[in-house]
Amino acid sequence: MNAPEKKVFILAVLLFALGLLVKFSPWDPVPQIETFSYAEQVREEIQKPKIPEEIPQKRTVLKPKAKPQVRFPLSINQASVSDLCAIKGVGPKLAEKIVAYRQAHGRFSGPEDLKKVSGIGKKKAETILTFVIFD
Repeated sequence: MNAPEKKVFILAVLLFALGLLVKFSPWDPVPQIETFSYAEQVREEIQKPKIPEEIPQKRTVLKPKAKPQVRFPLSINQASVSDLCAIKGVGPKLAEKIVAYRQAHGRFSGPEDLKKVSGIGKKKAETILTFVIFD
């Protein structure tokens, strides 16, 4: 055995001896706890059930938001922000950008004008073009 193994062995022997000393000593290091019957407490609780008072609660019925009825294809030169929001992939911010671009630069003449709006790239334009017409 090398030195670290000897130290571990000596420590194990000392701890074993300490455990025997505590077990067979005349004094009790662990205080005694008075015993009680848990079953008696359970029987008392069963015999006296606790009935919660009924609290009247108001029921709130949530109504789903009514979606605007929009007919497709939309005229992009006449559509409002709420109409444009009905298009898949167009949110309120993008709809506002489309309307702002239309007010600043005039009517949209084709898909090329739609791609000039900030936030509309090639894929987004392809998605929007299926729902709009240029008149």
